[in-house]
Amino acid sequence: MKSLRIATLLIAAAMMAGVSTAGAATEGRIIPTNRVSLEKNGSVVANLTSQAPVDENALIICHGTCMVKLRGVSLVATDKTEFAVKQIGDFMNIYVKQGKINFIITDTSRQFAFYMPNGSYVKTEGFVVPASTDSAVKGYIDVTGKATAIGMERGGMVVQTTNGRQMISQGHAIQLAMAEVPAAAKTSGAAAALPSSTGVAGIFSHATLGMVIGGGAAVAWGAGLASTINNSGVKKPASPNR
Repeated sequence: MKSLRIATLLIAAAMMAGVSTAGAATEGRIIPTNRVSLEKNGSVVANLTSQAPVDENALIICHGTCMVKLRGVSLVATDKTEFAVKQIGDFMNIYVKQGKINFIITDTSRQFAFYMPNGSYVKTEGFVVPASTDSAVKGYIDVTGKATAIGMERGGMVVQTTNGRQMISQGHAIQLAMAEVPAAAKTSGAAAALPSSTGVAGIFSHATLGMVIGGGAAVAWGAGLASTINNSGVKKPASPNR
């Protein structure tokens, strides 16, 4: 029944695609199966029970399964998952505070960066598309209090980490440590220089691997999540546990 309801809501989302939205919204739509809370500055500012634009300045909290539909990618989050999404330049940035997100990527020309609660991230460098008429790849990111796992269920994905390129093949996953960001990183770099009102501006702001920028897009992004994500300054790609 849930899958039928999701399909019905997706049709509704497609019909609403032409509706104009507020400036804080991304190109995507969020589709709850039960209820979704939007949190800013530690306070819930909205509760959604029907499809709506994705607010890129809010932490999305799922009560029951929820879906985010974006260009070329669908994200299905499990109950109690807390996450955020933001597109900056060529990158679709996905932050998971806790919980599990299953992703289906139909546009494999896009680039993605997966962020973890300590501010580290991995970015994609390419995908291995299954040899069939269905070119979509499927995977997941699963964040617990101890570690983060990124795995592939269909197709493969190449990601860049501090240990270099890592190939995640179908049916496999890599485990990412949740170690604290070094103290030196908390007081240096462009993100650390941003005023407190910009909050987590550095989380989703990188030009290339290991670099942090404090441009206008980064500043606009960070304002709403100051108390929900740790602003750790300079971010470094995560490294898999060995």
